[in-house]
Amino acid sequence: MNKANDYLISCDFEKALEEIEKAKKIDPNNATIYYNLGQIYFLLDDSKKAIENYNKAIELNPNYTFAYYSRGLTKSFNGDNIGGLKDMDKTLELKPDFNFALFQRASFKNNQGDSDGAIEDMSSIIKNKNDFANGYYFRGIFYGQKKEYQKAINDLSKAIALKIDRNNVYIYRGIFNIELGNMVQACEDFKKAKELGEYNVEQYINKYCNRNEMIN
Repeated sequence: MNKANDYLISCDFEKALEEIEKAKKIDPNNATIYYNLGQIYFLLDDSKKAIENYNKAIELNPNYTFAYYSRGLTKSFNGDNIGGLKDMDKTLELKPDFNFALFQRASFKNNQGDSDGAIEDMSSIIKNKNDFANGYYFRGIFYGQKKEYQKAINDLSKAIALKIDRNNVYIYRGIFNIELGNMVQACEDFKKAKELGEYNVEQYINKYCNRNEMIN
């Protein structure tokens, strides 16, 4: 397995696969080996074989948290959001404080129109890690989708205070300020987004703001 890890580090996935297949012949009932095979097949863009190996890992170890998590990601990657969501549910049943799984489940729920569920999961992440800027960013967008604009603005402002590396946060906050009639604040946000290189913000500046004041 050490050689396999070396090959993975150097991104030689085919060689890594060969080494792990050798290990499987020696220890065919080792769940970790099948999990690692699943990871490599995913990196090789063979999702079908990745899922087959995650399935085997779970068969050998029904409480294999990371196998459920990785299988869920792979299913979602291939358009099976329902299957992905079920695997994230199982992952979080086994490890309730697994923030990466909470984040993915929030995304899956939002994609299926469950904004409330997405907000609940993102709130759990924030409770676990209250300086997680992306948690506030995405929860703010989810609130915006529900037309809870002040909550959205509050979360996006928190993300900005935490120095989130997403310049479009100002565009979203500007849009939500417009919904509340806060035109001055909205135009300030659009101007900041433009200063940071978000040139697609021009449409909002042209529509809502004084060009002479905003574009200089």
